[in-house]
Amino acid sequence: MAWHISFVYRLNFMVWRIRSFFLLLGGYFFWYAVYRFNKQIGIYDERLMLTYILLGSFLQSLILTSQSFQIAEDIATGKLSNRLIKPMSYLKSMFSLDLGAKAASIFFIFFELGLIFIILKPQLFIQKDPLRLLSFAVVSFGGLFIYFYLSSLISLITFWYPEDYGWPARFLFMVVNNFLSGGVLPLDILPASIFNFLRFLPSSNFIFFPLQVYLGKVNNFEILQGFLTMIFWLVVLKLITNFTWQKGLKNYTAVGI
Repeated sequence: MAWHISFVYRLNFMVWRIRSFFLLLGGYFFWYAVYRFNKQIGIYDERLMLTYILLGSFLQSLILTSQSFQIAEDIATGKLSNRLIKPMSYLKSMFSLDLGAKAASIFFIFFELGLIFIILKPQLFIQKDPLRLLSFAVVSFGGLFIYFYLSSLISLITFWYPEDYGWPARFLFMVVNNFLSGGVLPLDILPASIFNFLRFLPSSNFIFFPLQVYLGKVNNFEILQGFLTMIFWLVVLKLITNFTWQKGLKNYTAVGI
């Protein structure tokens, strides 16, 4: 159902994909130009950085593409009432819709990355270690779950501030999270004091940490440590989200705006 919903407004969907493609190209050419003057930035040479940027765009489609904004709209417009009387968990149903929307985004990001590979022929780092690839897949899906709960938690603010469908809070969250997740640049090229703080935030598990696993920049112990940190954040955010959901329902008036 979510797949079909994605194509209801085809022009909007295509404009969104074109925007994403040009943002991807902008990031690619920015770092390509930077490496014309610098052979090494931190621990990244040109090949590793371009791999980070292109594979990071895939993770953005897998993890940061979310339908959880629909939660805020349902609360603000009163549509939540209709969903609450159905014999299913609201948050679980939203997670299912989330997965369907991600499927559409992943389908197109493969097409867009394919165009870049065919036209630009970038030299990329290819990870061949099966254990590393498996670890990369595991931590990527872990980041997917963490992001759903964190993003849903932001949408639940609409229970108390329904104006504009809670969009100001979501917009601020999207902008800040894109940077904190490592979507703009690798976090470890920042000053050490800033990096050591950011690496323990839940957002670092969306893009930065999975890519460190893929690029082989963390050892097995650090992978295990990172995985346990992800489990910690998953449990904490799930508990906070469920608590906020129950509190929000008591404040819900279903009048809509």
